[in-house]
Amino acid sequence: MPNTYYAGSLVRVATYTGPAATPVGGFRDANGNLADPTTITLQYRQGPSGTPTTVTYPTAPVVKDAVGCYHADLDTTGSPETPWTYAWQGTGTVQAVAENTFIVRTLF
Repeated sequence: MPNTYYAGSLVRVATYTGPAATPVGGFRDANGNLADPTTITLQYRQGPSGTPTTVTYPTAPVVKDAVGCYHADLDTTGSPETPWTYAWQGTGTVQAVAENTFIVRTLF
């Protein structure tokens, strides 16, 4: 079951888990070391038929926390009960794609 949040919450989506000083995941090179791709893109969509939004770093809401570690806080205000899908993509010397989903629920 994906993570569930209430509508109106800021939902943090990241390329890693844990603290940025000792992350799990993140963008990594062929040797497994944290590395920055040439281009970092976040694409997210509200609901299965929603229009995708694409953001390329350094455009907000994408924030760099450390080498290879990025996050964005997505605003779910006005979101009906629906799944959100998001995907991080790195291109260039470090290439990776990671996709995930979370659910937004109304409070009542």
